[in-house]
Amino acid sequence: MKAIGCLILSFFALAGCGPILPNTPSMVVRTYPFNPAGKMILIQYFDFNPALATNVDRPSVEKFGELIAFDIQKYLKRAGFKNPLVVQAKEPLEGNFLIKGTITEVSGGNLQQRKYLELLGFGATEVKVVGEVLDIKTSLSLVAFSFTKRSHYSRKGNEAAVRENIGEIAQEIARVILQNPR
Repeated sequence: MKAIGCLILSFFALAGCGPILPNTPSMVVRTYPFNPAGKMILIQYFDFNPALATNVDRPSVEKFGELIAFDIQKYLKRAGFKNPLVVQAKEPLEGNFLIKGTITEVSGGNLQQRKYLELLGFGATEVKVVGEVLDIKTSLSLVAFSFTKRSHYSRKGNEAAVRENIGEIAQEIARVILQNPR
């Protein structure tokens, strides 16, 4: 009887403690206020080296730098911006603002651990992105950002869960542009 009571208490204690590894906080630093309304916003493909990715199929993550740029464009268009344009790094920059960045880490985690030990935070995927918003004419950095997203509770495969993290980060970057104080 004593063993069953200890087992039940252990379950409740572990179920309520959440993930073992805490999320790395996201950071946004605004250096200069700017008004993006009605301006041409360019989104450069984010730098990404697929060799840095772990626990994922490399060919399926090769284009993540492009995907995050197109996701940011999609979220800005949904918010009413008429002119967000995705550009490659070598293209000439003709516009008002440039969003650029680097995907610094992609970890696919472990699907089996996510399925069976999700309450404890095991097997989580993780994506880290850093970047900035530049004023193209003056080359001033208007906003610098660093985002980390983890998927603890996803039952998707590693690549799909990481892709979901990329989309969430793109949404956060678009939110940074939309919430900029005028």
